[in-house]
Amino acid sequence: MTAYDERIPQIKQPKPGRKGNRKLIALLFLFFLTLLAVLFFRSPYSKVAKIEVYGNVLYTKEELVAASGLTIGMQFLNVWESRVQENMKHLNGVRQVSLVREFPGLIRLEVDEYEHVAFLMAPDGELYPLLENGHVLKDTKRSQQVVDRPLIRSWNAPELLPALSKALSQLSSAVRSQISDISLTPTPYDDQRITLYMRDGNEVRSVIHQLGRKLAWYPLIVKEIPKGEKGIIYLLESAWFSKYNPEPQEQEPSRQKKESTEDESA
Repeated sequence: MTAYDERIPQIKQPKPGRKGNRKLIALLFLFFLTLLAVLFFRSPYSKVAKIEVYGNVLYTKEELVAASGLTIGMQFLNVWESRVQENMKHLNGVRQVSLVREFPGLIRLEVDEYEHVAFLMAPDGELYPLLENGHVLKDTKRSQQVVDRPLIRSWNAPELLPALSKALSQLSSAVRSQISDISLTPTPYDDQRITLYMRDGNEVRSVIHQLGRKLAWYPLIVKEIPKGEKGIIYLLESAWFSKYNPEPQEQEPSRQKKESTEDESA
């Protein structure tokens, strides 16, 4: 190398283009990602294939799914819990609903309903569930095969139903199951007087605002009643028991039997 060559600065040779390779890889990645997204959204795996409902008693599965706005075949990723909850707000029997998505294509609705505390008999004889939140449930077509709750037969004050439902919800299921019928029996001095006909043959007379607290003691009160006696249990400011008066028709057979015995002796 001559002295002249030594004075010329050396130019570095560029290395193979790494930046170009990175751009190419990124473009290929985006291409395949877009391709996979297109294929996914065109495939059955992107659709809702099955809808399951759990926790429902008051409503049928069909009623809940229809109210939710969910349909088979809709976009799986376009299902939002907040939208489903908003759609189901009008259902008075639903306290809360949560949504679970399971790939591929399964949507599960988990429903929390208000407790059903009694049946209200309408003037036409139709029975409607009374819920713990005070609503009379009329927005369901589910048929009730068994009347397994207290039956409200006579009630002409709808504004008192929320107070009654609150009182009944405070009772244990064991105590509530002993109530057969409920009637509103107001007096000139108290419009909240009610009469409860119990399954064991007794009656309970009380007021709505004291019912939840005082009827809870019913099993213990009954144990204090002499065996075989039936009557009226008053749960007012104080509690007492009044035995049923013997009915004339109950005495008549005994009287006839006595007369027949006397005739035979004669």
